Amino acid sequence: MRLKAVATGFGGISLVAECGEPFALDAGVEPGVDKVILTHAHLDHSLMAPGKEVYATLPTLALAKELWLDAKSLNPDLPWEATDVQKTLNSSFRVPYGRPFKVGDATVTLFNAGHVLGSAMVLVECEGKRLLYTGDLGTSSFLLDHWSKEVPQADVLVTESSYLCKDRPSAKKEWSRLLYFLKQRLREGPVLIAANAVGKVQEVIKFLMNYKEQIGLNAVIVEGMGFRATKIYDEMIEYLKESEVTAWLNGNRRRLTDFVTFPSSLRERLDMARPGTAVVAPSGSLSGGMSVWWALKGVPYVLLGHVFEPASSLLAGGEVTLKDPLGNEGVVRPPELHLQISRHATRQELLQFISLTKAKEVYLVHGDEECRSEAERMGFHNLKDGEELTF
Repeated sequence: MRLKAVATGFGGISLVAECGEPFALDAGVEPGVDKVILTHAHLDHSLMAPGKEVYATLPTLALAKELWLDAKSLNPDLPWEATDVQKTLNSSFRVPYGRPFKVGDATVTLFNAGHVLGSAMVLVECEGKRLLYTGDLGTSSFLLDHWSKEVPQADVLVTESSYLCKDRPSAKKEWSRLLYFLKQRLREGPVLIAANAVGKVQEVIKFLMNYKEQIGLNAVIVEGMGFRATKIYDEMIEYLKESEVTAWLNGNRRRLTDFVTFPSSLRERLDMARPGTAVVAPSGSLSGGMSVWWALKGVPYVLLGHVFEPASSLLAGGEVTLKDPLGNEGVVRPPELHLQISRHATRQELLQFISLTKAKEVYLVHGDEECRSEAERMGFHNLKDGEELTF
């Protein structure tokens, strides 16, 4: 079995494995082969999959459809057409967790990665070797089961390293900080929580459902892609954590979309902009979407987890001029709160996961430069773009 790292960074992940025939593990950038196994829907892993023969879980395909169409509308120069999206979905292979399938001479099995709905790690068995590729590995969640319930063993592991070299506060502590903040600020007016559409928006909604009375919550607005992705979470009950499935079977699970409002007009948004209203809106980095519209209205806002521009400049204390989807332009001030709430595994979880796989060789992707030398000292290998390995 051979493995080539086409791209390994935050800009996009694509690996090409060869066992009888080549196939890609993710397609955040063009992998150069026709078959792709997707770990999850986020665009840094899936952007170049339209037009390919795709293998993925059903939730990944449903979420990817929304993200692909949105990406094409924002960037018409992408090297595939919107019509390719439906063609890809019609010819895709919908693969459940734990059921082996063949790609070339390889036997492939998907396991729950706990990152977002339907996210998977990929076990490739070829010529007596077991390669495990995690995609993005999840952490504790209100809605998804944790990967620790089933960790496959492997000879070779390729895993993300987003937080391998740095600790972050406990999720419990960060959610508690958000609880305290909302208790204070919702009394005064609406609050914006800027969050990634797939993964974080749904966790925030579930948090707000759990603590509605404590924070004085009257209404929740969810914007755009966040609402569409949340509908898919509600439809794919089987892929939610066991407590959600049990509540559904017992007839007492409240749908996330029944708890929130998706406004139909600007007038409705303005009418709801009052004390007790929480707004949950992409993008999580204020790079576009209705989060910018709300921020330009002067609504106090919260950022979650790792952010990119322009949010990183705002976190540095600067004011930034932004334009919302309607063409309005104005100055946005720094956030009132930034929380280290992530859907990626913590340092301790990553180390635990690596140990549980019992892999003799460990390769890292998706990390930053700061982590590379420390990772080498820990006995791991940083997989570089263009690097080829033979097992």
